[in-house]
Amino acid sequence: MSSGYTQFQNEAEAPGPTYPPSQPQPEQGYGPPPQYNYPTYPAGNAVPMVQVVAPEPQTIVSTTTTCQPQDYFGLALFVTICCCLPLGIVGLIKANDVRNRFLVGDIAGAEEASRQAKTYSFVGLGIGIGSIVVSIITVIIIVVVYASEASYVTSEYYG
Repeated sequence: MSSGYTQFQNEAEAPGPTYPPSQPQPEQGYGPPPQYNYPTYPAGNAVPMVQVVAPEPQTIVSTTTTCQPQDYFGLALFVTICCCLPLGIVGLIKANDVRNRFLVGDIAGAEEASRQAKTYSFVGLGIGIGSIVVSIITVIIIVVVYASEASYVTSEYYG
């Protein structure tokens, strides 16, 4: 009766596959630096010839990205509709001028138009708010005066 164990022992004694001989492996680590061969010059007073190469002209392209200045168009439109029509219209014209000047490439002009649009819009907003406040105060005064006169007349009539 043969056991499987003897079969494994026989296989261990059998010659295994043969591999080709391995190539020599390079040494691990760093080796010495390569030798530099310095040029040799002829003896005497001879000077080596140096070739001078002139640099070629260069083209430099400079690109800058500039954001459009704020045009305050929405504020100018609000001032035109709700507060002060004349200054709002001037603000709208200046806001449109900001866009046109920026598209042409006049950055300084666009910034100046932006400042003017802001100024006209805020002045118009101030005048509009001021006139609304004055109107409300005037109406309150008129109502109070009318109510006091009405009570005076009523008290004298029925008095």
